[in-house]
Amino acid sequence: MNVRRPNARRPRLAAGAACLAVALGAVASYAAAPTSPRVGLGPGPIPSSGATPTLVSEPVRVSAYPVYDGRGHRVGTAKWRISPAGGNCCETYVAATRTGRIVESGGTYPWYTDDRGKHWYEVKFDIPDQNDNGKTVAGGEGASVVGPDGSVYGVTWDAYSGDHLQSYSFSPQTKAWAVSEVVMKSPFYDRPWLTYAKGPFTLNGTKVDHLLDVTGGGITKDVDTFSSDGQDYSQPSFFYYDEQQSTNSPRVRIPVTRNVAADWWQPHPGTGTLPLNAGGMLRFNNGEDVSGSKGCPVARLNQATSTWECVSLAGSVRGIVRQDSRGYLTEVYPNGTTELVLATSRDGGVHWSTTTLRPPAGVAQKLETTSLVNVIANGKLKQAVVSSRWDDAAHHGHDMVFRVDISKAKPRLDRTYLVGKGDIQTGNDVTSVTMPRFDYESVVLLPDGKIAVTFVDSTCLQPTTRDPKHDSPEVAILI
Repeated sequence: MNVRRPNARRPRLAAGAACLAVALGAVASYAAAPTSPRVGLGPGPIPSSGATPTLVSEPVRVSAYPVYDGRGHRVGTAKWRISPAGGNCCETYVAATRTGRIVESGGTYPWYTDDRGKHWYEVKFDIPDQNDNGKTVAGGEGASVVGPDGSVYGVTWDAYSGDHLQSYSFSPQTKAWAVSEVVMKSPFYDRPWLTYAKGPFTLNGTKVDHLLDVTGGGITKDVDTFSSDGQDYSQPSFFYYDEQQSTNSPRVRIPVTRNVAADWWQPHPGTGTLPLNAGGMLRFNNGEDVSGSKGCPVARLNQATSTWECVSLAGSVRGIVRQDSRGYLTEVYPNGTTELVLATSRDGGVHWSTTTLRPPAGVAQKLETTSLVNVIANGKLKQAVVSSRWDDAAHHGHDMVFRVDISKAKPRLDRTYLVGKGDIQTGNDVTSVTMPRFDYESVVLLPDGKIAVTFVDSTCLQPTTRDPKHDSPEVAILI
């Protein structure tokens, strides 16, 4: 739903207590509140019945849109297979496994396709009916991330029929889905984000080989919960509190380590995190939501204690940053509103090489918002893809994907794909009450180099009871 966060100033300790009270208030009826941010775990997950994939009769169409070369010259068209594929009123979220499965999880239930969008399965599980997944209101909100063996982990917030948060996971070994109720959560768990991080970590006194970190909430997203299995998210974490306990800021360097899983576990930019190939996780540009106080520019999740600590980074990070399977870094950041910069580093962020990304001439002039950007880097393919939405003079949004060659030290723009007709205006959060919504970018790079991306235009019709001509983001898959 992408609710804007408050920025009112309050004293730090009062704000910290307020954040913790918000997070723990949701479980007050289940367990006594912890006496400190690191003491007391709350209840475990409540099992929920049923998680069954069902083939859905989903409308699918094929459309062709312009393609431009690295110099901005049009070189033809590309065909895309398009379908609604889940999502909700305003948000569609894609991830991919290294087998080529595409998972969509922006709404109430996860969906997936194994044949590039020809057929879609909906993984439906037992939660109270919520108006047919959004036909009357807006639908639930979900997020997913992929594990190193092709596992899928996700959470979904049932906003409109009881404020449920449920976790789900898929095991490629058993080919089975599991689902659990998550009790440890803040109220109104708006727009969750999820990170998978390689271990080892010590979580609640037990050594685990990986960790899942989920955060969400309309009032504050500062209180995370951790899981070691993608089902039980009962370990709270308040990163701002942890950072305030840091006595020093050790200098760390991002290790350049090969890891084939890193091409697939890259989280959404909304997490603000970077899972590291060698193990562990960094978090950037931290701040405390309720008070607006600034936290550490860079924090590290201490693997021995699963607490956040401020660190000083050898090198620099400016934007959305990914580490690919080679151990190299790719980042993207806006340079004003008229261009993006894509940068690559082969030494952990100490030195960077850059290229500039702009819309083809005559298509659009500026980013719709500087946050409507996403990037995925694939070390095996030696490519990165950047999705973004740009406005023309009439404020119509144009979705496009830049394909960048990162095989050499200096990145090079290879192709620019337009996706959609670019013929409607959109809003980007709950402040938009009259226009269709497109809240965030989502893109994946498939094993053979094909792309799946979310977009919206006048053809993306998902009627609701109140609005039979409602536009909602859809999934386009390059064929």
